Amino acid sequence: MNDIKTKADFERAVNGGGNKLVLFHSGYCPFCASFLPAFEKRAKSAPGFFARVSTDALPDLEDAFSVEVVPTLLFFKQGKLAARLDGALGRGISAEKFLAFAEACGAPGEKTDEKK
Repeated sequence: MNDIKTKADFERAVNGGGNKLVLFHSGYCPFCASFLPAFEKRAKSAPGFFARVSTDALPDLEDAFSVEVVPTLLFFKQGKLAARLDGALGRGISAEKFLAFAEACGAPGEKTDEKK
């Protein structure tokens, strides 16, 4: 899994060929903290497909993609934004919704049955 630290890292990740599922999260978000284990577990089986961006470090990317609530997942297909799953205000994203979204985006690797 890529931890995207700069805008250039982000550009390389999403435009570097193939598809990418990118998590936008914040260190201050309790919903992100509870969601992150499910994301990390799934990402271990296909690290090149998954990436994450800290909105604390890269607020320009947060603004560029109109990320209003974290966590938010953006799916890039061949470098273009193809789908998104926004966290619900005050609830975040459940592991079940994440897993269904990852499957719908064609995430490769081992499927998990983790539920939250």
